[in-house]
Amino acid sequence: MTPTQQWLRAGAAALTILAAVGTAQAADKVVTIWHTEPNEATKGAMAEIIADFEKANPGIKVNQEAIGWGDLDKKMQTALATGALPDAVHGQAYVERSLSAKGLLRPLDDVVASVGEDDIYDVVKKLNYNPKDGHYYGLAHAIGTDVTVYRKDFYREAGLSVDQPPETWAEWLDQLKKLTVDTDGDGKIDRYGLSLAGPGFFINEDLYMWTGSNGGRLFDEKGRPTFTEKPVIEVLEFWKELADCCLAPDWLSRGYLDTFADLATGKAATILGWGRGTGYFEKYAPDAVAAGDIGVFPAKPVGPSGQNFLTQLDCEPWMIFKDGQHPEEAAAFLKFFYQKDNYRKYIQTVPVHFFPITKSLQEDPDYLATPDFASWKFWTDAQRNIIANHEPKPVMVTEWDDLDLPFIAEIAGSTILVDMVTEVVQGGKAPMDAAQRAQDRAEKLITDLGYKTW
Repeated sequence: MTPTQQWLRAGAAALTILAAVGTAQAADKVVTIWHTEPNEATKGAMAEIIADFEKANPGIKVNQEAIGWGDLDKKMQTALATGALPDAVHGQAYVERSLSAKGLLRPLDDVVASVGEDDIYDVVKKLNYNPKDGHYYGLAHAIGTDVTVYRKDFYREAGLSVDQPPETWAEWLDQLKKLTVDTDGDGKIDRYGLSLAGPGFFINEDLYMWTGSNGGRLFDEKGRPTFTEKPVIEVLEFWKELADCCLAPDWLSRGYLDTFADLATGKAATILGWGRGTGYFEKYAPDAVAAGDIGVFPAKPVGPSGQNFLTQLDCEPWMIFKDGQHPEEAAAFLKFFYQKDNYRKYIQTVPVHFFPITKSLQEDPDYLATPDFASWKFWTDAQRNIIANHEPKPVMVTEWDDLDLPFIAEIAGSTILVDMVTEVVQGGKAPMDAAQRAQDRAEKLITDLGYKTW
């Protein structure tokens, strides 16, 4: 055989090997998952879990895509419209109910069983179990609560208690006015009492929490919007007062992380936030952290028509689309994800925000030894108090039966509620006029979707 013939034969053999490898790779089942934790620590932990899963399950690959939770609704709507669905995805609780009502989700009863149904906290089961057909269509990746976060040093300067939370909106408004000050004497306000996130998703959050804290709900027992009723009107009036006295003029353009920056840099005395902010404060406000000047209140104020406060429960469930490319392989991955060592690794990436959904992990010595708990115990204690005693609820849900409304995702994804608020606080429209317009638009949308029942 000539050298040329040997070279050609070797080349042909190499091509055959490459073709075989390519065919094997092409034969891999690629599971696409979306989750709402774009921070590097969580993505890194997920990459490790995925690598271990792939090693244990040859022929299955998992691609993760991390999406900021403020962007999730829009991306989900696009995926539903185009049919380019992931296999598994995080979503709001109301999205889970809406998608399952439309027959789009694979039941997760086997995933729940693999975790241990009795080991899962009741609030998680309540959120993810559909009593109408007896199936779980989602399972929360973690739980946590929204709390009032504040600067104790600024409260002390204003002569306010750093231990006793305001009980009413009127008391809170009075405090926020005292906290809105000109600190350098130039005649201009440079520290505001409160910083709120302005993009639409966050307005939806504040609206439902304040409506619930004012004795109201966004939809009545028949599913009809309640925007023109007294509790919502009083929310709009309160929001207008806040905007006029105690919010930065550009608050509507402020993102969620901007509010944490405002508190860290002294541009605001109070924000509404989650435990994930602890790392931000450690990085950008180390002196305030070291001095113990970052605090959280274990309760929120109540409106004039309310008796109990409502705050948000973070409980985004994993869901699997039954018409995804590989729903069974996605279920296998979730079972692997919730295995104790894997799940602890995930939870510890955002430890003050993420609470495990299982009782066993909550009591696990390795979990309890998480370093962040030593310095932020007051924050985790506040959340535990709220979860145990104050029935936090997921976004858009002011009453538990709201979960059964099939149109909440469409209402939340529209601009109806955002427009109602901004027309009052920025456009100068009377609260009842803005509410009536929102009421009409919402009723039309629900009717057009075929969900009108009143």
